[in-house]
Amino acid sequence: MPEGSCDNISEGSLEILRFLSFVKPYYNPSNIGTWTFPLGAFLHYLSYELCHRVGNMAGLKILKTDHPNISYQLLQDEPYLKCIDLPGNEIVAFLDSLLPLSQQALYSKNGNVSHAGETSLLYLTQIDPARASPPLIDFSLRALDISSVNLSHQAPAALSALSRLLQPGLRRNPSMILSRLPEILRLTLAGIDSNDQSKTLRTLIFYRNLVMWVPVGGSANLPEACSSNIALDSGGADGTMHVSENLNEARYAITDSLIYKRALESLPENAVLYQDAIITNDGQDIDADTSMREAMLTMSDWSLAFLDRVYEILRAAGEQEKVGKGHSGVASRHTSVDVAQAKNFSRIMKETLCYFFSSMDDDTFFSALRSVTKFLEEETLPHAAKDASLLCQAVSSTRFDFNSDGDCVNDTNPGFDALMSVLTEDLEHRSNKSAIYRLRCLAGAVRFAGRAAIKHREKIVSAIDYALSKPDDKHLFKTGCKLLRHSLSSQCEIYPISQCSHPMRSIAGKSLRIEGMGKSAQLHGHAFIHWHVPSSDQIDFTVQLLNKFSLQRLKEMGNPSCSILQWRRCLRVIRYSLRGCSGLLLDDDPEVTMLEETEISTHEKATASLILQASTETKSILNGLRRTLCRRMVDIMSLIANDTSDYEPKSDEMDQRTDENKARKITISSDTKICKEVLEVTSLLLTRRGSFHRAQTAKSVWRGQKEILTDFVLASASDYASAALFRQKSLGADSYYRDGENGGKTMSNALLVNRVNIMLHTQNRNASFQIPRRLRKRREVADEMASTGASFSADMDMKTLQLRLTCGTDKSIGPEQTSLEAYECLVDGLVSMACHPNINVRGTASGVVEYAFSRFPWVCKPRTPRLLAAVSLRDIDQSGACGIPSCSKLTGQLNSQGKRDRLAEVVKGVAKIIATPKMTKEILSCESNRFEIIQTLCGTQRLVSLLPDEEVQKVVYYLNCIFLNFRSKFFSLPRVTEKDQALHESCLNFLLGILKVEDTHQNGINPEPTLELIDNDLSNNSIMENLPETNVESDAGAIHWRNRLFVAWFLTYCIDESDLKIDDPEIMSRIWATCFRIIEGEVGQPLQRVSLGLLGRLVSLALVDLSDKNMASEPKGKKPDLSILCDAFAREKFCRAFGTALVFDHREDTSVGGGHSAQWSLGVEEVLRDVLYNLAPRTLFPFQRISQKSHTFKLQHAQIVQAILLAIGHENAKVTSTYLLNQAQELVASPPSEDQRNQQCTAAEIFSGVCRALIQYSKNTDEQREIWDSVLIPFLEEAVLKMPTYIMAAFFDACRYGIHHFPPNHFFPLLQWSVNKVKTTVWQHETNDSVEDNNNAGSAMADRFALQSKWLFFVQAVLIELDSEDDLGAVCQLPWYTNALLRDAPQIDCKPARNECNISSEEVELGKSWNFVNENLIPCLLNALDHPYDKCRDHIASCLFRMCYCHRKFIDLSKALGNGKQSVSQDPGVEIILQLMGVSNSNRYSFKEKHQALSTAQKFLSCCVHWGDAKHEFSEYIIPLLPLAFKSLQTTDEEVSSDHRGIEAETVKGYRFTIADISSSCVVPIGASQDMSRVLTILKEMSLHRHWQIRQATAHFLQCFQGCHKYLFSQELDDEAMDIAISLLADDRREVSNAATSALTGILAALPLDVVSDLVSKYILIANKTLKKKKKKMETSQEQRVGESDAELAKAKARAKRQQKSVYFLCAAVLGRPYDTPKFIPEALTALSKHSFEQRASLSVREVVKMCCREFKRTHTDNWEAHKKQFTREQMEALEDVVSTPHYYA
Repeated sequence: MPEGSCDNISEGSLEILRFLSFVKPYYNPSNIGTWTFPLGAFLHYLSYELCHRVGNMAGLKILKTDHPNISYQLLQDEPYLKCIDLPGNEIVAFLDSLLPLSQQALYSKNGNVSHAGETSLLYLTQIDPARASPPLIDFSLRALDISSVNLSHQAPAALSALSRLLQPGLRRNPSMILSRLPEILRLTLAGIDSNDQSKTLRTLIFYRNLVMWVPVGGSANLPEACSSNIALDSGGADGTMHVSENLNEARYAITDSLIYKRALESLPENAVLYQDAIITNDGQDIDADTSMREAMLTMSDWSLAFLDRVYEILRAAGEQEKVGKGHSGVASRHTSVDVAQAKNFSRIMKETLCYFFSSMDDDTFFSALRSVTKFLEEETLPHAAKDASLLCQAVSSTRFDFNSDGDCVNDTNPGFDALMSVLTEDLEHRSNKSAIYRLRCLAGAVRFAGRAAIKHREKIVSAIDYALSKPDDKHLFKTGCKLLRHSLSSQCEIYPISQCSHPMRSIAGKSLRIEGMGKSAQLHGHAFIHWHVPSSDQIDFTVQLLNKFSLQRLKEMGNPSCSILQWRRCLRVIRYSLRGCSGLLLDDDPEVTMLEETEISTHEKATASLILQASTETKSILNGLRRTLCRRMVDIMSLIANDTSDYEPKSDEMDQRTDENKARKITISSDTKICKEVLEVTSLLLTRRGSFHRAQTAKSVWRGQKEILTDFVLASASDYASAALFRQKSLGADSYYRDGENGGKTMSNALLVNRVNIMLHTQNRNASFQIPRRLRKRREVADEMASTGASFSADMDMKTLQLRLTCGTDKSIGPEQTSLEAYECLVDGLVSMACHPNINVRGTASGVVEYAFSRFPWVCKPRTPRLLAAVSLRDIDQSGACGIPSCSKLTGQLNSQGKRDRLAEVVKGVAKIIATPKMTKEILSCESNRFEIIQTLCGTQRLVSLLPDEEVQKVVYYLNCIFLNFRSKFFSLPRVTEKDQALHESCLNFLLGILKVEDTHQNGINPEPTLELIDNDLSNNSIMENLPETNVESDAGAIHWRNRLFVAWFLTYCIDESDLKIDDPEIMSRIWATCFRIIEGEVGQPLQRVSLGLLGRLVSLALVDLSDKNMASEPKGKKPDLSILCDAFAREKFCRAFGTALVFDHREDTSVGGGHSAQWSLGVEEVLRDVLYNLAPRTLFPFQRISQKSHTFKLQHAQIVQAILLAIGHENAKVTSTYLLNQAQELVASPPSEDQRNQQCTAAEIFSGVCRALIQYSKNTDEQREIWDSVLIPFLEEAVLKMPTYIMAAFFDACRYGIHHFPPNHFFPLLQWSVNKVKTTVWQHETNDSVEDNNNAGSAMADRFALQSKWLFFVQAVLIELDSEDDLGAVCQLPWYTNALLRDAPQIDCKPARNECNISSEEVELGKSWNFVNENLIPCLLNALDHPYDKCRDHIASCLFRMCYCHRKFIDLSKALGNGKQSVSQDPGVEIILQLMGVSNSNRYSFKEKHQALSTAQKFLSCCVHWGDAKHEFSEYIIPLLPLAFKSLQTTDEEVSSDHRGIEAETVKGYRFTIADISSSCVVPIGASQDMSRVLTILKEMSLHRHWQIRQATAHFLQCFQGCHKYLFSQELDDEAMDIAISLLADDRREVSNAATSALTGILAALPLDVVSDLVSKYILIANKTLKKKKKKMETSQEQRVGESDAELAKAKARAKRQQKSVYFLCAAVLGRPYDTPKFIPEALTALSKHSFEQRASLSVREVVKMCCREFKRTHTDNWEAHKKQFTREQMEALEDVVSTPHYYA
């Protein structure tokens, strides 16, 4: 912060700067802890907001300058904008504070924090790049210097910082960057290290950013930008937006202001921005042309050195990172993370090399070309083939000749021409590895070679032919396939020429403009984007390659002599060919495409226009080629489906045979590799419309690169100004792209070209979606649904397939199909492949099917019934339909082992397709599909029973996947037609029928077919006649319990509120009856738990309908009929079954039986989890900070009991409540078992629901009193006596929910009863004095104490709910949100009449309850403070706190309601605090009783700390009791028994924890400085206490308290805290003085440096005067010696105290600066070193001095060279005397 400028900084800014000064030590890289990441994130966002604020200031300036009227209106609408400007001195202050923090965060050991420091440096630098960039760049370069050994670990972070800082500094002050460029290049070149990939990556990223902006070797000649080429719309706009021509001037005017410069001048010398002032003044005379020439010469020299480093990386490359699979099918070489890292490295290297070569001038390029050519000639690096191909790609794609129109002058490409002669020379005589290496490099070179490849077509064809003619070497063959792919792609694709990615240069013939470096590229007017557009010769060459190497091989596959290995190779060549030229294959002839009237994609138009320019032969080959290839793939998949319809799987070892004679014995249908190749080709034909298909990934990468170059100040200014202009409609609606710096963009040419290219790739990707939709739309318009084209069939034989393949692309072979029909047949073929016997083929096919569904989503609908019929075994007449074999027929097919393996394989493939998201969405779209999927999943018992044992678990897993997808995406579907309603009712009948059939099975009755068991109306339904019949489960016997569980789940979720009011009441009657029957019959089974959820859903829906305001006006038949529910709960037997079901609905008690959870079948756990969501609606209980005490108490159980009682009516509820409470009494007294805990907890839940329902039914006070006295309290009276202590938490929550949000008068009887129970049972001090030592009554007393503990715990629940609400008018009435949360049935108005209850009477009702508590409970509890039972003391302290806390909120509410008079009840907190404060000095307690009472006080303090509010409890309760807490730490000096000594030790231990909690957990709110002053006053008093334990605790408390509040301490409080700490430094006990030193260290660390410096100077003088001096020997008498010895002893003692105090103070000052070295630190260390010798100081002083010096040296090791400069030679020698280890020879 600038000195002397604090007066001109606003108060808010000063607070932020003060906070930053406090947290500065925590940003040091060595200071790592839990605070590291939050502080890093805070720095990131604070820096961004500062940058954003400065940008908004600039945006407002632009509006004031260019649009004054808009600016004036904006200030009128938003007056706060008048204060948006930050003064220049405040910006300097923030930069001065934040830049050092960002530097430290940059080198953090936490990667996230390091990245935060990197981004914060970028934000701050962009505010003032001219002054901030130079020192930060120099700071980063220091870590790269090889001489800085101790900074070498900071090199990667420094490289990242350089990448961020380059562009802002280059744009603002290019000379500053260019003058440092030689040093930057020299130091960063060592970052390319083959042994450190991370550092290499960061270096490559830096070089990539560098060559984006800075040319390599001089200027390049480019054509003049012609504005006439810019396309304009009808309104004359060019599609771009320029906010202002003065955008940069406005943002730089802020940092060029006079106040900003004056603030810079006032910075201290060690400030980051101050260092730049000297550099800027010295660098003003630097000649721009000279620095430019030197920089370009340096770049030319560096280019060759950089290439040498790249060669070293290639030489050190190992085996390519690739996920390989062994015989086990498990990845054996590398993980996916390794592969991702390798791909990222290759991508960054490719980009860097492309930008590197494109930025060269001609001379430098040819020098580099000679270097690359020599490298390729002399060395062969097989493991580096991929990266070497990237090098060749960069060389051959960055140098073309263009004319004035931007077109290629000729086919000359010097880079490609030079590489061709090297890479294709004498391939036949080279080894296979050498040939592979050169062909791979050739593939990279030809990838973007453009038209230059035409004149080398013979060499390219010869190279491809050579590689594909070597089938014995699979690596060479694959390399040839890649060369073919890249050759095709380079000749038929449109892509930008990499040469236009170089930075902006001068126009031809002019010198390079240094002022243009770093400026943003513009799309219109300045960007030179040259495109490679294929010519007719290139299209012809592409088709020539395709015909020679792919189509001919397609014909060869039809040759009967073609072996399996040849099939594999041919399909692979076809696949690679399609990857290269799939964008050239259209669905229609190009003439038809150009005349298409419907919506056509730009990709199709562009491709068609290219084909029309080609030769006639080329057009004849391309016409219909995609459709023909689709038909051939359909034929192959048809053959595979035919061969595998009844196929017995073979071992996978057959696929691994390499001997051709053995391979011929294998059919293509059983060969895994052939099947996978067919799948890959099919996927390309369905989904690929170009060689580039990763547009989304490329866009994400581009965004990351753009972020590095974004000027956030400029962008914020542009956003702010443009937003205001848009609001005033001053900008056109079509001008959204902000172009150039005047539009707020900072983008290099390279990124601009990449973004346009990504847009092109996105269009190609979108074409794969648009074309299928267009074809479908055209079919619908032309009514081509009745086309004669054949669909997919599985009747193909090998002879027919060979005939069709031999004819190649002849369109007369096979049935005529449209393109869309061919695609749909391909989808059916993929489905057939998903049923393949081989697991690998099935897995691949399922993935391709899911991918195809994204392009052809409409194919799901017609195939849904076929897929579901296959799983439900209802496809006897559908064999081969949609490519699926008939599962019904496969049930009779057995393999050689007598198992139905083929059936299991087909079912697994079909189930996986059904589980895809697209298919699930289609199933959920209509009622008929929902009905079918429910029939299918509920009828899998027969299917599972037919499967082999080893396949059952797998098939069940796949079926469960279908259910889980259906469950996760299920939603309620509106039924708008009668057909939908009829289907829905039929579905319900079907589910009910299945459950009825199961009951018939269990009763021993042989059932008839399922459909006959369903009601007659279901069988006669006309809609049901059209649905497929469900097969009977008779083949498999009784339905499996898991299927029954799914049936109940479907029944639960298919019901909605409209089902309760349907015209046919019989369905709902059957649902209610089924639910009740399962609850009674399925005891302890999962089905019973699901039925509970069904019951909860039915009751909840019924209550919603009953609560509708317009229900009374609806017809009678539309109301839900709850008579069955009333009848069921009128029976005691069912009520007991319902209570038992609640018991088993709890989770299993894992503490019993070894702690193992239930091992459910697949899907069961999810079903049971859904039960909890259906039991009752969600509620916000407890709606307060006091959460539930019990983890086993299920609130939903209490809610469902309450909902049932509210639904059946008041009179029925009385009877049902009696039954439920009787059962609850039995459950409370349950004998020991594994279900005992759940039974007792269920009793609490039943009581809670009954209590809440009966209270809601009560209409007046008399009814409430009767309910409590006759029903609820008798139950509690007996239950509390029976229940064990561990279940009290459940009853605690039950009581709270039972009375939650009710007015106090509704549960006043409960309050009276619970208080009276405590009053009559709790132990009292006066009447039980003799019990303390009575050992004979120990057991009985323990039982009585346990009962007391229950009552004390129970009364707390009532006191918590007595807590009033903060909402006005909430007292004595139900809150407004109660009904919405609870969804109660008939609404009961709990509001009293107006004339009976107003604001004052409401307060009286609550005051009445508190008066009763004050008069009866408080005296009883205060008289039991010394209770012998520790658990009771816990509850007593909790009760006392609850009374203080809740009554205080009651008082606050009274004030909020406007009652300024005295409260109707007395404040219990005053009496409680006075009683607790007097415990230590009271004479009414014995030694043991006194410590028991102190223990209660300590527990009360803990409750205040953890449950109270900082605003009230700390001030009103904790501070008054703080002296008691400190004084309780002292121990008695008298002789006491060992028992008493143990009690005393426990008390002291408890208070130590409590004091520590108070010091670190209690934060005083802002503005309450009087509370902090009160605490310091107490600490000052305790620091003078005679017991050293209290003084030590005082020092520890002061350290924590000051650390938590140092941001809130004023100067007076700082001085007071420092005086306390200093007074304890000279304490006789070392424990006290050490604690005081630690406290003082924290205090001094928060003080300003000038204050600490003055104090250090003061105590240095004191320390120097206290050194021991040698005594002079003098002859004196004995009497004189005795008198002098006493005086000297006193004098020495005083000197020792002064010495100890001063030395400890200096040590604290040194330790308070662990990461920097102010001027006073060396002086303090020099003074301390004098006290490290034995003859000058005591042992304790010497040890503290040595510890201090060692700690200083340790914390300053990282940057010791910088810290060392602060010491003089004498000061350094003094420090070394202390920290150096003595040597033998010294």
